[in-house]
Amino acid sequence: MVWHLRSLIMISTVFVFSMAGGAPPPAAATTIADLKVAVTIEGVPQDGMQQDLRALSSLAQNQRRYTALAPVRRVADAEATVLTQALISKGFYAAQVTSNIRREGYDVAVSYKVETGPKFTLTRVRIAYEDAVSTSRPATLADANVTMLIDPDGDQLQTMEQALLTFLWDNGYPSAQGLGRHVEADFKTATATAVFPIRSGALAHFGALRISGAERTTDTHLEGLNPITAGTVYRRSDIDAYRKALTETGLFSEISIEPAAPGPDGVADVVVTLKERKHRTVGIGASFGTDVGPGATAYWENRNLRGGGEILAASLAYAAPKQTGSLTFQKPVPRLPGSWSLSAIAENEDTDAFSAQSVTLGGGVQKYFWDKTLELSTNLRYQYADITDSDGTEQTFSSVSLPLAALYNSEDSPLDPKTGHRARVIITPYFGDTPFTQVEIGGASRLGFGPQKSTMVAARLLLGATYGADTDALPATERFFAGGGGSVRGYAYQEAGPIDSDTGNPTGGSSLAEFNLEVRQQLTETVQLAIFMDTGSVFASETPDFSGDLLMGAGMGIRYITPIGPFRVDVATPLTPRELTSIDESGIRVTRFQDDPVQVYIALGQPF
Repeated sequence: MVWHLRSLIMISTVFVFSMAGGAPPPAAATTIADLKVAVTIEGVPQDGMQQDLRALSSLAQNQRRYTALAPVRRVADAEATVLTQALISKGFYAAQVTSNIRREGYDVAVSYKVETGPKFTLTRVRIAYEDAVSTSRPATLADANVTMLIDPDGDQLQTMEQALLTFLWDNGYPSAQGLGRHVEADFKTATATAVFPIRSGALAHFGALRISGAERTTDTHLEGLNPITAGTVYRRSDIDAYRKALTETGLFSEISIEPAAPGPDGVADVVVTLKERKHRTVGIGASFGTDVGPGATAYWENRNLRGGGEILAASLAYAAPKQTGSLTFQKPVPRLPGSWSLSAIAENEDTDAFSAQSVTLGGGVQKYFWDKTLELSTNLRYQYADITDSDGTEQTFSSVSLPLAALYNSEDSPLDPKTGHRARVIITPYFGDTPFTQVEIGGASRLGFGPQKSTMVAARLLLGATYGADTDALPATERFFAGGGGSVRGYAYQEAGPIDSDTGNPTGGSSLAEFNLEVRQQLTETVQLAIFMDTGSVFASETPDFSGDLLMGAGMGIRYITPIGPFRVDVATPLTPRELTSIDESGIRVTRFQDDPVQVYIALGQPF
């Protein structure tokens, strides 16, 4: 009972002090000021080494608060050891770092005195195998095609050791591992010998494939993708090539390929564990342009129709000037490597230049080179079209064509490429009602500048030519047209070219030239600004006539970067606007055609 009374008295006392405005008890008023720690590093120049050492010092980075000198001293002594080890890892094996502390009031000066000593030179590398095998292994770096580096920097040593292990992995030793590299230093001559202790294991040969987890995909298809030949010396690069081939099929969400432990005969089976993705996909897309209005696409795809990676795809695309439905089938042929395909396409086009309903049936073979960077293809197509020109002329076009194409693509992304290039050459002879040959040559590339390539300059070129028929003899569906969001921006769809003076409609041409230049600046992680200039036209001549008038458009765009690709809004204006006038039946001069001052394009993905 007495204790409770004392408690009440203490509480009452505090309450009285608070009400009276007096000072709180001394314990509540006591505070300890933080020490102000400043760090200097002496003995090294104010360059990258100085910055690297400061980055290792928690005192220099003010990572903690200190109210007493003793913990500062303990940290400084520990950091001197850390800085010494950092210099040793850079090849300064005789380096010494000592700390000194001075205090004036709450100001504490910590200085590290650095004596780097000479930078050692690597003069020899010794490979020390820790196990005995009956086969020959590289005794020197030269035997493993590894260049010896003279800088004993820790990163350089790791690079050499990794290159040595890679050679062993790729020449029959899947179990090779490093056991902790070290350096033997000669302080009299400031030279060093790097020692790489290695356990290689026995020489191994490839055995059989042991595949699990493939529910729909057939063993025949999986074995067809396999570059590994049983009985050959184990090579990790073959394992990596098989993993890449499986990844590129798009059939699997998880892929694991590992060698089994070699048996007494040195044979190591290849253990493949897979998890299949859902093989059906449905998707939709949308676009908008002031010249063509809104557009929409929808597609369905089965990526593994019969268990052999066969792709069956159906798509529908709608925009005011053009509606398309297509059905394609593609069968991979891994041993080619390549594929063969069949396709059926139905189109309805209703533009200012013409209206047409067409059906195209085709089949072809594709052959891949250089890890699919280069594709050569040949196709056989039959096309039938009912065409009505803008002047009311009706025509039926029936032909067989044989497109021959070479496509090169090293870009890192289909929707937002940052590196790589793409180019194409397509030669298409037409046989039938109107025989002729068309040639298309095009390409695109880009260069990045600044930190993390935040500034990108991209360019695109497309040239087209027709041999064997002039523009009037060409069916309207096979003429070249320019203008629109994927062509010369600033001009309406198909209208960057000659215009009929009577109807005010585009006529198309026998040849084509387009050039696009765009500068993209990354403003934030997700927002990109673009400025662009496009130029081009179509011509009545067989090949582009650069002495004629080229139309130019320019504008700005903004790109919002999403996980699936940049969402693009471009606004463009014609730099060479045209106004076409003619005399009507009453003898009055009237304007038949005038380029709109602004065009807006909305789509997903970079334009090129």
